[in-house]
Amino acid sequence: MTMNKALIVAKTDLKMALEISMVKYGLIMAGAFGPIMVVLSTVGTAILVPPSEIPELMGFLAPYTASLLAIFGIMPATMISANALVGEKEQNTLEPLLCTPLTDRDLLVGKTLSSAIPCLVILFGGTLVSMIASNVALLLIGAPLVLIPDLPGLFLIFTAAPVMIFAVVAVMIIISGKVSRVYEAYQSSGAVILIFMIPMIFPLIGIEQGVPNPTVIWLTNLLTLMIAVVLFSVSWAIALGRFNRDKLISMV
Repeated sequence: MTMNKALIVAKTDLKMALEISMVKYGLIMAGAFGPIMVVLSTVGTAILVPPSEIPELMGFLAPYTASLLAIFGIMPATMISANALVGEKEQNTLEPLLCTPLTDRDLLVGKTLSSAIPCLVILFGGTLVSMIASNVALLLIGAPLVLIPDLPGLFLIFTAAPVMIFAVVAVMIIISGKVSRVYEAYQSSGAVILIFMIPMIFPLIGIEQGVPNPTVIWLTNLLTLMIAVVLFSVSWAIALGRFNRDKLISMV
């Protein structure tokens, strides 16, 4: 029952956010840009190099594609969550929302899902589209099929990236409850994304002098996951402590 209430909050929140052109087109661009870049880089590499060198170069390219897809899955997390509380205040809907029988947990989970679900769709959907489209394009030009992102990259995408999405959402909900205007939340979102994107490029350390080192790539992926878990734990500990009606009423 609690989850049903949270989903109602999430659906309403997402609908309101999509009425903002910047959010709507930002989500579309984030969802399209990652797969397009992966397909273009994969096919471009296959066209420009001899077939015998394709597997080696794809091994070099794979960490980049995984980080790229992860970053574009995480970036939209700030777009909706920036409006989570201060947006309600500006639209004079915060007070009615706080007067509903929804619990603090319902509200927090709903606000979180409204941002996290689109990001997860972009992340996982973009990865699937990239894998299928890249291999279809390779098949059409007669190049050998490849797994891109590769296994370490898929590990990054399916573990660290989702955790990081929820961490970013938690931070932005905290910020949204602190600022007085939506544009202030958006201004802060740039710094948040920059900080949280840094761990997602750690796997590129596994490329030494143009040669991918699988062991180092796996280790950096595990390190990225550990950092994501720490950021998630800290951000949610703060969010759970601050997200309550007594403190939210002061925003009205």
